[in-house]
Amino acid sequence: MHPSPFMITQLLILFSIVAPLTFALQATDFYVHDLPLLPKESSSIRMHAGLLPVNPQHHGSLFFWHFEKKYPSDKLRTVIWLNGGPGCSSLTGAWMENGPFRFQDENTMIENDGSWHLYTNLLFIDQPVGTDFSTIDTDSYIHELDEMANQFLGFLDQYIKIFPELLENDIYLAGQSYAGQYIPYIAKAILEQRSALKLRGLLIGNGWIDPVTMYKSFLPFAVANNLVIENSELYDLINIEVEHCEQVLSKLVHVSEEACYPLLAEIVGNGAMNNHHKENQEGRCVNVYDIRLDDMIPECGKNWAPELKYITSYLRRQDVMSSININNNKVEWTGCSPSVHNTFTAYHSKLSILLLPDLLQQIPIILFSGQYDLICNHQATEAMIDGMTWNGGPGFDFGNGTFSPKHPWIVDGKSAGLIQSARNLTYILFYNAGHMVHYNYPRRSRFMLHQFIQLDLTSSTDTTTRKNTKESTRSIRLIAFIVLPVTFVTIALIGLIWFFVHKWHPTKVPTLFSIIRAFRSETRNVEQPQSMAPLLLNDFSANMEVVDSETFV
Repeated sequence: MHPSPFMITQLLILFSIVAPLTFALQATDFYVHDLPLLPKESSSIRMHAGLLPVNPQHHGSLFFWHFEKKYPSDKLRTVIWLNGGPGCSSLTGAWMENGPFRFQDENTMIENDGSWHLYTNLLFIDQPVGTDFSTIDTDSYIHELDEMANQFLGFLDQYIKIFPELLENDIYLAGQSYAGQYIPYIAKAILEQRSALKLRGLLIGNGWIDPVTMYKSFLPFAVANNLVIENSELYDLINIEVEHCEQVLSKLVHVSEEACYPLLAEIVGNGAMNNHHKENQEGRCVNVYDIRLDDMIPECGKNWAPELKYITSYLRRQDVMSSININNNKVEWTGCSPSVHNTFTAYHSKLSILLLPDLLQQIPIILFSGQYDLICNHQATEAMIDGMTWNGGPGFDFGNGTFSPKHPWIVDGKSAGLIQSARNLTYILFYNAGHMVHYNYPRRSRFMLHQFIQLDLTSSTDTTTRKNTKESTRSIRLIAFIVLPVTFVTIALIGLIWFFVHKWHPTKVPTLFSIIRAFRSETRNVEQPQSMAPLLLNDFSANMEVVDSETFV
């Protein structure tokens, strides 16, 4: 008997139904197992990491690393963190700033005393495509901010399919530096196109938001911090660059303007350093991320902080890459990807500062700056705020001649900076911090986060517990809904295949009844020794323990 075309068609249809259910990506596919050097006291931390497709036609995917919160809290929250660049990995933030761990040396990982994951889930994403572990074909890099935002929405869509619990979380977008361009664009896209996501606020540190005020601030900031002496020969030389930069900006403003680069280069290469070098030493330069430090030309801060070399070595290890589900041996983590930096020009994108007023009508935003950062300095951020109008008023002006006062910002009983607020916008100046505020003061940055999200640890955590219980119940039901039909259909499919094979070769395929008869025949001939029973029972128990431990991954 030969199978009819109708039977073959039915089998193919059945397989097409089973295959997607069987092979679709699941959360367990992204679970981080056996991460090397993990501190013993942190072995219970739950992490997921891996690549999700955003442009399959050109092998475009974004890498993420998710750290589950350590303790229950009053609400379910997730902070999505982005570093800048463009093209710099958010894993720098994860391992040097606000993630759960830091490196003491190349072989020692310790808990970060100021990690943001105590009461909020943390999700770090390398983006745009091509940034470090994130992938793209070399001819398919993106160039504009709206492209980036659309791809980010595509990532979130894929992420929610695997981790639907994100829909139950209050979401905060956070980042620093060039993320001052990314975050407003992503926030706008979420609010307009993904209303199911509960976006609750934005946090932008030392943000590159308004290039005009930033370029204009470099020389005044350098003078105020004794990097350049006013009316000196160097000052006059830089002033010529300032005039040229302003002429270009008066015609058309881009997110980055090459005509203004020499302005910063003169300060960095020829300015005094550490406030104790009377003259620039040959071959040395100012660290653009912390003017209290100096560096060697041409790096000038690119290799800062010192722990960066430990992170680079760690993330290039094959066992680490395998743990975080990166299986491409050709990929090498670099920290910042030159190809992305050079191609993501955002030449036709409008500045993100133009998006802030509308966003402030919908969600609160906190801007914060480190006192000694040069490249995205606090004077520029303050000037930007003063010149911006939102929610019916300019800057921190309350109207009637009154302004929002600058209050001392007290953390752990110490004066940590200044804070100022008005109409949904808060600004914090961190004393004695550089570009990476979280690196200098992790506990203070976490205090800022908890203030902003209005964390309430005095209320009962029963709400969270109930939500977690409901999530677990939903997950179990979802698994049952998927697994039971797949199991049933698979058994039916095997049965059909066995049926057809049995019809074609009836003498070669054993039936269930023939197997039972053979088994009974064997048991009559061989008597089981009584002494083996306890051993068999122990083996069965041991196997059950193994199964249980693997089930609850």
